[in-house]
Amino acid sequence: MDYELDEMRQQMAILKDKLDSQTIVNDRFIRRSIKRGVSTINRRYLVLGIIALAMIPYGYWAFVMLNGLSVALWLTMCVMMLVVVGFMYFNSRDLQDDELMNNNLLDVKRKVVLAKKRDANWLWFGIPVALAWGAWFFYEFSQKMGVIEYAVPFCIVCIVLGIAVGLRVHFKTQSHYRDVIEQIEDLEDAK
Repeated sequence: MDYELDEMRQQMAILKDKLDSQTIVNDRFIRRSIKRGVSTINRRYLVLGIIALAMIPYGYWAFVMLNGLSVALWLTMCVMMLVVVGFMYFNSRDLQDDELMNNNLLDVKRKVVLAKKRDANWLWFGIPVALAWGAWFFYEFSQKMGVIEYAVPFCIVCIVLGIAVGLRVHFKTQSHYRDVIEQIEDLEDAK
């Protein structure tokens, strides 16, 4: 009888060890997945930052040199692009920590939720500023063209494309933030 009881205890210990190792593997797998999601967000910010910085010299060539628009319009665009780069750096700096995935999941979740909220609130600043700059661009472009019937369709197409691309990038980034938060919550629930 004691022999059977000892054998059952050994089998229970082996089963417990297997379950513990399975939890560790799941934890590592989910943390790796979370790190991939955060890396995707950081890559997106990097690409958008490079595009924003490239717009500065391109804007001078396209607006001032090519179309003869005012330097003030270009300088305003430069300030906007630098603010965009600054915001993206500020918002992603906590997510670029190499040890982020080794930290407490509650801290990681807090950082991701805060970055997601800042990204969502960015629209309250970005959209009005972009619309004001777009109106200024439309005014100068229509004055330069002399014929408003050519300027209106061009500006409408530019505005619609800008809004479509901007919202697509924004919603995709928000979706990545949501995915990372859900993965963290799944890992917390498993513990």
